[in-house]
Amino acid sequence: MNGNRLKERRIAEGLTITELARLSKICTKVISQTERLLNDPTAVTKRKILNGLNAVKKPGEKPYDFEYIFPRTDSD
Repeated sequence: MNGNRLKERRIAEGLTITELARLSKICTKVISQTERLLNDPTAVTKRKILNGLNAVKKPGEKPYDFEYIFPRTDSD
């Protein structure tokens, strides 16, 4: 499983796992396991997480890109 920037960006945005889960409309367990690379969620779940991260961006700020948060690897 490849790495991701989820935890780094969540913390940079000042969000707890619980807050990101609420914004993403998914459970905290999925966020936690994704950050720790214990789970590789579906593209739909990753998109929900990305939408949650982008929900806290200020107007005019560039939204996070899917490939930035969840980089692809050759095995993807």
